Amino acid sequence: MLLIILLSVAGIIFVAGNSVRIVKFLRMPTPLRWELYPVPKGPRERQRYGGSYFEDSDWWTRPQCSNPQGEVAFMAQEVVLLKSVREGFRGLWLWSWLLHWGLYLYVVATIAGVAGIVASSETFHALAACGYGLASPLGLLGSLGLLVMRGWNPRLQPYTTRTAIFNLLLLAAIFASSSALAIAGATVPDVLAGNLRPGPALYTHLVLVAFFVAYFPFTHMTHAYMKFFTWHGVRWDDSPAFRNHRIAKTLATNLERKAAWAAPHIAGGDTATWSEVVADASGQEAANRA
Repeated sequence: MLLIILLSVAGIIFVAGNSVRIVKFLRMPTPLRWELYPVPKGPRERQRYGGSYFEDSDWWTRPQCSNPQGEVAFMAQEVVLLKSVREGFRGLWLWSWLLHWGLYLYVVATIAGVAGIVASSETFHALAACGYGLASPLGLLGSLGLLVMRGWNPRLQPYTTRTAIFNLLLLAAIFASSSALAIAGATVPDVLAGNLRPGPALYTHLVLVAFFVAYFPFTHMTHAYMKFFTWHGVRWDDSPAFRNHRIAKTLATNLERKAAWAAPHIAGGDTATWSEVVADASGQEAANRA
């Protein structure tokens, strides 16, 4: 009963923490436009060389071509293969891939285990046992490999914080305790279903899992889902602002804010608005007003 309460509280913190983070992101000011091409949702023929609809002299008179399948395909490659890590840092890729797939399989195994309890299905139970058996060694090997890489590779040392080390140690401990349970032939669904009595190894594992679930929303590991917002809503958003009434209204409000900058090219002095600064190509009128 104590384990169920512990996991329930962790689940509530997980949902509440992630909800607050998402709402906070959605309420942030309109981000600056990247306009770095190619973007996956653009026309396929232009993705080959990084082109965009800005190549058309009268682009504002034409409907914008979008390719949502391109975004889905790009994200799928990132989730399944960690394509960007492989292309940007080949030595880090294998360990990162092992850790991520350990987490994927652990989550799938847990879902299968819960489904097996609800549906009284031996098939789901077997899938859960197989999933935990694969997830544990993969995740443990990936965690340890990343710990070694962060301590040894000079490229990673400037970015290796105590928090990053703690997160990897926590994941390694979770997968190590899960491996011990898998070797003993015990799974979490077995205990929740009342088929096995919990022992010290299981208590340790579930306490670690509960802590991780409650801790997760307050870490950079939320990139697991925040990447969708930062990619789709920031990195790849090149839609014309005048066709989006919400963005156009927000930008119009921002342009009426006072410009406090005092650089030679933007001399607002907290008296001129951004719209006045932008309209004044020389910056002299705003400078005189300041």
